[in-house]
Amino acid sequence: MLVDNCQRCNNSTKGITIMSMFNEQVICTICKIKERQHAEYDNAVAIELIQVVQGNLNFKGIGLPQGL
Repeated sequence: MLVDNCQRCNNSTKGITIMSMFNEQVICTICKIKERQHAEYDNAVAIELIQVVQGNLNFKGIGLPQGL
């Protein structure tokens, strides 16, 4: 999961990355902060949890909402 540049904003990750809750992008901490502030974030977290509990360990997310 280590990438040199954020797959969303293309800025340097400085070696710190995290997976998006909305899709399969590996993103920087700045983009993660923006994600957490989005109105659909809690919904994305809840749906992913349901998917994992049901055994879907390859859930691709609910899709990137407009504005991110």
